[in-house]
Amino acid sequence: MPLEFVVLGSAQDGGVPQLGSSHPVSAAGGLVPTRTASSLAVLTEAGAVLLDVSPDIRHQLALLGESALAGLAITHGHMGHYAGLLQFGKEAANAQELPLIVTPSMLSFLEANQPWRDIVTSRLATMATASRVSLAGVQFELIPVPHRADYTDTVAISVEGSVLYLPDIDRWDAWPEAEAVIAAHELAFLDATFWSPDEVLGNRSVAEVPHPPVIDTLQRFSHLADRIVLTHLNHTNPVADPASPEAAEVVAAGFRIAADGMRFVV
Repeated sequence: MPLEFVVLGSAQDGGVPQLGSSHPVSAAGGLVPTRTASSLAVLTEAGAVLLDVSPDIRHQLALLGESALAGLAITHGHMGHYAGLLQFGKEAANAQELPLIVTPSMLSFLEANQPWRDIVTSRLATMATASRVSLAGVQFELIPVPHRADYTDTVAISVEGSVLYLPDIDRWDAWPEAEAVIAAHELAFLDATFWSPDEVLGNRSVAEVPHPPVIDTLQRFSHLADRIVLTHLNHTNPVADPASPEAAEVVAAGFRIAADGMRFVV
C-alpha cells in the first residue's frame, strides 16, 4: 500500500531566515519563502512518524491537521534534528510512551545529558537499533553515513526500502555506497545545504561545516534526477529562493527542491 510523505521542514537547522539574519530577498522581489528545520513525516494508518524532531515541531505539526503522532526517529545529534524532543517532556500532556527510534550512539548521548535523559527514559518508548525496526506497520532502516560526529553517529533513514531521507552527509565521495543506495529507492530526500564550496557564511567557512555542494550533486547523480528531492537548504543557499537562477538550474536538470508542506505518495 502506498505511503504519503509530508515535508514538514526543508531548511538547515537554523531555518530560513536564521536567528539574527535578515530575511533573504527573492530575485522576484519580496522575500524568499520561510523554511523550517528539516523534517519529514511518514503518514501511516496508525498516525504520523516523524523523521527528525526539529526545534520547529510545534509549528510543523499544523501541516498534519488532525493526524496523531505514531512515532519519532532521529538521524543524528545536531541541533536541528533532535531539539524538538523538548516538546515531549513532562510539560506535554499527550506525549507519554510515544516510540522513538535512535541509534545506540544517539541514545547514549541523550541518556548522558539532561533534560534529554528524563525524556527518553521516562516519557518515550525508546528503541535503540543499529539497523532495521518496524513501527506503525512500516519498516525503517537506519543506514550509517559519514557526517561530523560531534556528539553522535549519523544515519540516513530508509522507509520500506522505497523512500530515503538523508538530510546530512559530509561528502558523497566519502560514502562509496551513495549511488547504489539512492538508485535503490523510488524517492530520495538529499542534503542540499550549500550551493557551492564558495558560499559565503559570514564568520565561518563551508569547510568547517562540510556538506556536498548542490553543484556536485547535480553532476554526480544526473542520471537519478527524477527521484531526488533536495532538502536541508541553508539560508545562504540561493536555491532556497524559487525565483533564483540556481533554482531554475536545478529544476531544468530534472531535480526537485523541497518546500515546507510538499506532499508525495510512494
